Amino acid sequence: SPDPSPYLDVCMESEYGDIFQACMSTDNSLFKMLQRELLPNLFLDPTYSPLYNSSTDDDSQPPNRQPNSKQLEHPLLPYFQFSCGFNEAVNPWIYQHQTQPDMPVAAQNVSWYSDTRGGIICEDMGTGKTCECLALIVLTKRQMVQPPSKGELLPCVGTVASVLLTDLCDTAVAHMPRAVPSLKFLAAKTALLSCVESLRVMHNDGILPTDVWRQLEPYPLYYWVNPVSESRLRRSTSTELAHDISFKVYMSSSTIVVVPDNLVDQWVREKYKHVQDTSGLEMLKIDISTNTIPEPRELIKYDLVLISVSRLSKEYIPIDSRIGELGHSCRCYSKGFEQCICNRRRDAAAYRSPLLRVHWKRLIVDEGHIMSSRNTARSLMAAYLIAERRWVCTGTPTHNLVHATSAISVDSQSPSATVDECSSISTSATESPSGRSATARSYRMNVRESSSDYLQLGILVSKFLRMYPFAQSTSAWTSIIVQPYKRGEPAALARLQALMQSIMVRNRPEAIGGDVQLPTLHEKTVVLPPTCHQALTYNTIVAFFHINAVLTERDGRDYFFHPDNKKHLRQIVDNLFLACFWFSISLKHIHDGVANGLRALELWEQGSKPYSDNDVSLLRKSIAELQRAASDPEWAYLVQTESVGYWVEGMPSRLAAKLFYSPCNADNSENASEFGGKAKLATVSQATGIKGMLATVDDNLPPLSTNASPSEFEQLRSAAVAGCTSSKIAYLIDQLLRYHQQEKCIVFASRYSEVVIIDDALRLARIPHLVYANQIMSQSQRRHNITTFSTSTMYNVIVMDVLLAAYGIDLSAASRVWFVSPIWQAARERQAIKRAHRLGQQRPVFVETLITGESIEEALWRRRQEISDNDSEPMSKDVEEDGKMRSVLSNASFIQRSSIGMLASRVPLLPPGICYPQMLRRKFELWSQTSTSVPFYKVKRLSLRLSSLDSALTSPPPLDSKLI
Repeated sequence: SPDPSPYLDVCMESEYGDIFQACMSTDNSLFKMLQRELLPNLFLDPTYSPLYNSSTDDDSQPPNRQPNSKQLEHPLLPYFQFSCGFNEAVNPWIYQHQTQPDMPVAAQNVSWYSDTRGGIICEDMGTGKTCECLALIVLTKRQMVQPPSKGELLPCVGTVASVLLTDLCDTAVAHMPRAVPSLKFLAAKTALLSCVESLRVMHNDGILPTDVWRQLEPYPLYYWVNPVSESRLRRSTSTELAHDISFKVYMSSSTIVVVPDNLVDQWVREKYKHVQDTSGLEMLKIDISTNTIPEPRELIKYDLVLISVSRLSKEYIPIDSRIGELGHSCRCYSKGFEQCICNRRRDAAAYRSPLLRVHWKRLIVDEGHIMSSRNTARSLMAAYLIAERRWVCTGTPTHNLVHATSAISVDSQSPSATVDECSSISTSATESPSGRSATARSYRMNVRESSSDYLQLGILVSKFLRMYPFAQSTSAWTSIIVQPYKRGEPAALARLQALMQSIMVRNRPEAIGGDVQLPTLHEKTVVLPPTCHQALTYNTIVAFFHINAVLTERDGRDYFFHPDNKKHLRQIVDNLFLACFWFSISLKHIHDGVANGLRALELWEQGSKPYSDNDVSLLRKSIAELQRAASDPEWAYLVQTESVGYWVEGMPSRLAAKLFYSPCNADNSENASEFGGKAKLATVSQATGIKGMLATVDDNLPPLSTNASPSEFEQLRSAAVAGCTSSKIAYLIDQLLRYHQQEKCIVFASRYSEVVIIDDALRLARIPHLVYANQIMSQSQRRHNITTFSTSTMYNVIVMDVLLAAYGIDLSAASRVWFVSPIWQAARERQAIKRAHRLGQQRPVFVETLITGESIEEALWRRRQEISDNDSEPMSKDVEEDGKMRSVLSNASFIQRSSIGMLASRVPLLPPGICYPQMLRRKFELWSQTSTSVPFYKVKRLSLRLSSLDSALTSPPPLDSKLI
């Protein structure tokens, strides 16, 4: 955790002492962020390594060492040092150069790099990273960026081609060509060019008079930038052309914050919630709906510019390639153009987005782990932005650095499962099986750690933060940090720890708990037995695994687990996990699997294939499971309708025969259950279906065949959905019916198909809910749903895709969370939980993870626990890449079939408040008393037809009365 005490003397005695004093009693993290921005450290040149500490020698201390000099020693010595006033007294370390290991070097003779003015804000999820950023912006609101010197190279941008300029000078000279400049003009010019504090902010704070500010406002500071590097200039581009494509960059005191699209509104809410109006913080929001970005002169009028990732990416243009084309000779006419278009090419090369023509004081990227990719439009635009201070704000800078797991316990109170049906995977809500804390476990990076973690951290340090010497070369990070660490060099771990301790801002959980007490977090798993239909689907996919293994003899590219077959393996593994929830498989695939299995058995019997006895037994079991599924009429009915099945009790027999599938074991009693998919239930339970059953007009015609009689309608009133073919759906409906009226609830799904099925189930149960998924919603719709969920009293349930919703969103209004399937990546799960369990939460948070018993989900959960409890165990990115999970998948077992997933609370089929129409009731009463051998509506239809013929003929024949 950040500790200000070693920095107090240096910080308080600096020119920024008042700013440091303002945050002393509030936040240690904020103090560290200010210290990194205002008083950056010095970082040891990696070609040097510490040899020994001279103050620990037996000899006396150096003669110039003062008694209180210990207070000025940097806490991260020997790798970091204060940027001013250091000597042998405050840095007693002796170093050695890698080329001269036998020659000791004193600290003042060692090369040091200036530290970056920024870092990685990796506070625990939900502990106020947004508030810390807002506080940093408010505290430094007046500060202007420091102007670059002429000739300075701006990374990824170009070379500064001028000193700091303002148009005030030219304007004054134009009006007074021979006059002596007035004292007021000289003072105004000096105030502008000093660039110490923002005159705009000073005016807003009442320090600068309005009349003076009005004279200075039209003349902002700027400098010229030549985007052509010196090497390219000598090679291909003339000096005149380089001057033509130079552009102005305006100095500012503004901070630009790049946030994911779904967090734009949340940042706006946090700003108005936590920043007082009297602070005068001016904010501009730019999202995907913003067509035109204001010009730089307008942008620098705001303290905070909030822009979405997609809108920032939209501004990207390949600047380097356009400039490179300018060096080519004119080939317009040889390419068939009627006129030269070189001027257009020059204009295109000279164009810069308004965002790239502002020298920002600060760049903050929320959920900044997205910047660890190299060549995306968002990361390239972030590289083009000119910013003095750069911050990445993310709770997960890499996946394995945040390597936590959740402790779980048994849900013995489940209304949909008895105590015997639920099993425990872990027995304590606060400790893992190994006895260590599961929510605050100690994790140590090891030599076998995933190389992607090193790559992600290296890109953030070198490309985004631009920390020297790593920013100078693409291979510097690997050669200086990664390779020595993997080789086990003694100083490598210490250097890496010092670097991370310096650039990362994070409070440990125990430190946060002492200051801010979050409500209790209760986590547990609910192990649900599969229904008979779930088991049939699951076993068919397991059978495909085994048939494929036997037929390919576990070798060749057709084998699912062959290295070249990753795509198909990922697809069938995904289907297997879907089967634990609900999955509709094609009957054609079942028949093809049976045919392939029988053909393999025939070849074995003929001696053409030398299968082992175990493989033959496995093949026969797999064929039997496929045949069992194909011969089950209910299961076949469901896979054809591609729907979850529901059991309905109390349906009228006539309507049930028309709308539902009658099970083979259904009797003729009044309590017989009917079986149907969501489409059939919608015919009865939704408004359009009910309208059709009760539709009528005021005439003397008999009721329609689709009309429900009064007695049938009364039966429909008592009809209810009693069960479901997915035990997870049944459990979710029970739990949400129990809690959704009193608490906000989140349902996290891992796959889009799960979101669709849950959405259908909640519609059937008539639970008002919102959906947050990518495939069916725009960015604005998702943002609207988040705001509605947080503020509305009607919508207390939201169904979310965990891939989209796991990061950054504030859902502290929710206190109930369900994961419909276990999450392989522990960091993603912790992020999702922190959407609710975060600052602002007022109630205990209850988290449940649903697991299908005896399935691959249970094996996944146990494996994840093993990885979390073993510091030396690396975690693969995907389930199928983990060695032990591959073994589990290749030797997957068939699961036993259970009963249907009964609902603890029946869901009425008809919505409440629907009354039977009196007009329709009169019709049934009238026509139930009519006794004619021929139905009246047929007679009437015939009469109308003859009448139409009568009107069409000039001399109609007489009608036969018997016919009528």
